[in-house]
Amino acid sequence: MRKVIIALLSMVLIFPFSGKLNIGEVLKYEASFSNINAGEGSLKVFGIEKIRDSETYHVQFKANTKGLTNKIFPIRDVIDLWLDKKSLLPLRVKSSIREGRYRKEEDIYLFQKENYALTNDKKILIKENTHSPFSLFYFFRGIDLKNFVKKNINTLQGDKVKTLNVNIKKDVNIFVPAGNFKCIRVTPSQIEGEKFKNDAKMDIYFSDDVKSYPVKIKIKLNFGSLILKLKEISN
Repeated sequence: MRKVIIALLSMVLIFPFSGKLNIGEVLKYEASFSNINAGEGSLKVFGIEKIRDSETYHVQFKANTKGLTNKIFPIRDVIDLWLDKKSLLPLRVKSSIREGRYRKEEDIYLFQKENYALTNDKKILIKENTHSPFSLFYFFRGIDLKNFVKKNINTLQGDKVKTLNVNIKKDVNIFVPAGNFKCIRVTPSQIEGEKFKNDAKMDIYFSDDVKSYPVKIKIKLNFGSLILKLKEISN
């Protein structure tokens, strides 16, 4: 399931960022799998840091299981990203993945203008404006989704660049622990009619306001559904 989720979370946009991130913002989520309370997650904006000669936003995604799920299949994932302040393109992605017995440590530096990335002394060729799976939420928040025009999107998944696109649905009402929201639904799909592994499908619901919070994330698989719901907003 890990590869499925990462593939689905790799839908990001190629447009320039139109706003700025709120330093210190923390979004907390509750997670359930097939209606079973499974864990929690968070998105946090730390501050401005320099990568090479560029100013970047340092953001972090965390996810961990609890209760029965933690005993059966414990998850402790931490992904730090450094996103270019002007474009929100990732310049560095550092991952610490702990999922059951699976372990992975990775530190990727992306050289966007030169069209390559470096990880563990390995050079990976990338396309112009290549994104990271976990920068998804911040890129969408900088886009005018109401006037979105479908574009192809380049994303780095492992050591390969894949191209995806996205569909938009407006005026969707969503209730989560953080409250009621009028949302815009974003649904990714692979080009050329290809399906995601295990017939997976994902919907992301962004609040239709100036904050454009990722309010709800629903990942439907052939063996169940993973749902993340926003429960707390700070700063």
